[in-house]
Amino acid sequence: MTSPNRIRIPILAVAAIALGLAVVGGILLVGRVGVPDATPSPTIATSPAPTATPTPVPTDPLSTPEGAARAFFDAYSAARRTDDPAAVASLVTGTESSAYLSVAGFLAGQKALGKASVVTIQRLDNLATTIDGDTATVTFDYTEGGYDIDLASASPLESPQVLPAYRVTVSLQRVAARWLVDAYTSRP
Repeated sequence: MTSPNRIRIPILAVAAIALGLAVVGGILLVGRVGVPDATPSPTIATSPAPTATPTPVPTDPLSTPEGAARAFFDAYSAARRTDDPAAVASLVTGTESSAYLSVAGFLAGQKALGKASVVTIQRLDNLATTIDGDTATVTFDYTEGGYDIDLASASPLESPQVLPAYRVTVSLQRVAARWLVDAYTSRP
């Protein structure tokens, strides 16, 4: 006779995957709502329009404090899938920095529990940057969503969730014309 728990596990796994796909599909659909049509509407010019020089977009995300903060959190999210903090090492002031030690400590705890995470939603909203010489502070509201997985099998351990937003403050230092994360703090 087959145990009811033995039957539920594959059903729960399939349901979790279906729910994850539904969430991702919903995000993609919602992301398209309100997107303006790519065809410009005709305008009538009554005077010559001033010409503007386009602002160059930096190719190195570490060339600005905001870009460095975004790159750090992107790398941190990627590192959560494998519990390997090496992904953030080139984005911090050093492996002895508070930022690196926080990431390494969290990932070591996850690894000790035999789990990792898949981040499916990551938003940095309401960014504000303050620069003072070779130091900078970037603050933002951080929203994150995803689910935990078994580290060995990559099987989902839970359904996808979106956590409430919280305020993050990132401290950065300019080192050889690149901004690197030194520390970060968060609060609700």
